Amino acid sequence: MEPKKTKFAGIPVPDDLKKSNFRSLYFSAFFVACLMAVPSVLQPAYLKEVINIPKDQAGLINTGLQNMSQIATLLLVGFFGILSDKIGRRILIVLGFACCAVFYVLFGYTKEISMFLGDTSVGGQVFVAYIIRFLIGIGLVLSFPQIMTMIADYTQPKDRGKAYALSGAVIGFGSMLVFGALVQVAKNTGLLSLFYMAGALGFTGILFAQFGTRDRLPKGKGPSFGFREIYQEVKKSIGLKMGYLIAAVARADIAIVATFIILWMVYKADAAGITPVEATARGGIVMMVTSLVTLFAYPVLGVLTDKIGRVSVTIVGLFLSGAGFLLMAATENPFSPIIFLYASLICIGFSAATLGGDTLTTDLAPKNMVGGIRGGLNTMQPIGILIFMQMGGLMFDKIGYWAPFALKGGVSLICALWVLMIRKRIIEPHKETINVKN
Repeated sequence: MEPKKTKFAGIPVPDDLKKSNFRSLYFSAFFVACLMAVPSVLQPAYLKEVINIPKDQAGLINTGLQNMSQIATLLLVGFFGILSDKIGRRILIVLGFACCAVFYVLFGYTKEISMFLGDTSVGGQVFVAYIIRFLIGIGLVLSFPQIMTMIADYTQPKDRGKAYALSGAVIGFGSMLVFGALVQVAKNTGLLSLFYMAGALGFTGILFAQFGTRDRLPKGKGPSFGFREIYQEVKKSIGLKMGYLIAAVARADIAIVATFIILWMVYKADAAGITPVEATARGGIVMMVTSLVTLFAYPVLGVLTDKIGRVSVTIVGLFLSGAGFLLMAATENPFSPIIFLYASLICIGFSAATLGGDTLTTDLAPKNMVGGIRGGLNTMQPIGILIFMQMGGLMFDKIGYWAPFALKGGVSLICALWVLMIRKRIIEPHKETINVKN
């Protein structure tokens, strides 16, 4: 009689790992989620109240700052993915948390740093903000993708949907904390306190990653491959192509909805008779509620991803997020209660689409190239976000608040139709494993 397998949240724990390794890994995911959410809630009010950027450039400057992380991702995530296959994930995660901890605190002193350097202009302060946001972006690129890859290292295909769904729930909880609790604290203690809290989250993440997780890579010398080999793998697999396209389209959802809802509210604050910080807090409540909704949705999505398939869940997710964006574009008042429903549709759709696409990509990646393949997958994210953010920021300034939502919703629906057309050509390895066992 075989001994009972140890499990963590229903996920089998390999013999060479402990439940504490899983626990620390998911705590690391929680802290990095908080760090990723912070800019969306603090930037609009900080730029308006402290740096005093021109109102007619608010869309472009805010989205430009958000895109500094995406530029860092575009430039470095593929390289870091390959590097993680050679030297391990943990060291990169620790370095990423350290980078975020330091530069988030410095971000709160953008104006003072610019003045210290001899430039008191608004343009000079914005330039310093761009540099610091890029460095924070490097920290996020070092940490978040490697955490997701480590989850793949810890799991088998038949349980990977549940494992990634759990990470999504944890990430949703981290976002909920930032959009809810931390923003409300900042409303009472000032924006600068949020920068310090972000720094504290980064330092705490270091402790969990360094002392709680462990690498689980193949024994012996690291694999010898580069970008060309990754390209060849993706080129010959329609499933990997689908996963890469989903990363470019669907991963932009949360960045778009969080940035433009809060930006929309901040610049409608005067008409509503509230301050920009109060408007930011209201936007934070919207995102907190949607994070709570997705927190409860993820367990269901995880089971569906393993049971009915990665592709089916992805298609449903794309349709839901596309519908949510288009409905939001048709709404005139950012403070209307219906915004909660539309934002929830977007977040559930995002969760389903990215869960399906990411899990399928990991399943199809050769064992010795998981970090590299996922590095390429993560490279698609900034391409999509850069396009949607920059076009959305320009459209926000020149056309109206509704234009970025309409753009994103239309593209999501087109992508859903394409995946629906090619779904029969995609092989899902986890289904073959289940069929063999049956």
